[in-house]
Amino acid sequence: MNIHFRERKTECIANSKQANKKANKSLKSFSAWLSTIVIVFCWFIITLGPVENRALPSPFEVIKAFVDLHNEGILWPSLAISIFRVVAGLLLGIAFALPAGILSGGSAIGETIINKPSHMIRSIPFPALAPLLIIFLGVDELMKIMLIAVGVFGPMYVNIRDGVRNIDPRLIELAKAYHIKKSTIFTTIFMRGTLANFMTGLRFSISVAWVALVTCETVNSSIGIGYILSRAQQFFRPDQMMACIIMYAIAGLGSEITANIFEYLLMPERRIS
Repeated sequence: MNIHFRERKTECIANSKQANKKANKSLKSFSAWLSTIVIVFCWFIITLGPVENRALPSPFEVIKAFVDLHNEGILWPSLAISIFRVVAGLLLGIAFALPAGILSGGSAIGETIINKPSHMIRSIPFPALAPLLIIFLGVDELMKIMLIAVGVFGPMYVNIRDGVRNIDPRLIELAKAYHIKKSTIFTTIFMRGTLANFMTGLRFSISVAWVALVTCETVNSSIGIGYILSRAQQFFRPDQMMACIIMYAIAGLGSEITANIFEYLLMPERRIS
């Protein structure tokens, strides 16, 4: 009887802890959105007055702008092509930055050849490169993707280079002493050692990619979030301007969630139970 009672008590305690854990997790998730809810509520309060007395559109006017863009048939194609441009430019920038950062951080010759030109490219405001890219690449998609890639290259290169420099050289010496294959050294020591810096660079690069998108989509674009924003500015449609800003915010949040998923999968030590 006593054994059964103790088992029942232990089970009740375990269930109570699990319920408390789920409640705390739900409360934490709600708290993360609390500031956003407050901002939207303040926005609603501020825009309660007549339309003639305010420049800021109300939330309901912005919702109507989304409906108008959807009925026009431009909303979802614009969002899709903008995401495609960001992803393509991000991948291309990483493809250039990854070997450059590894070579510059891992060898003196690589640093001599790569570091200074990379810093000069990183220091140039990427919108200033748009006219030059138009001359060489035209005004099609390649120019837009390349402009985003140039913006992405800087933060990715610096973080990967610093990540390689921070690897303990004794690990490499130990691996060589045990005659471990160079491919294993590269994947296990170099790639694993720079992963934290890579994720930091990825987050910065995602933000830069969305900023670069605004610049490239104002050049000979007939579709895209930047095109809608430029058109709304031209015809003074603040409701559509705010709709574009919200789309950028949602896309940026989605990008951050994607980066968190990659970090969760690639870096188990950072998982929070």
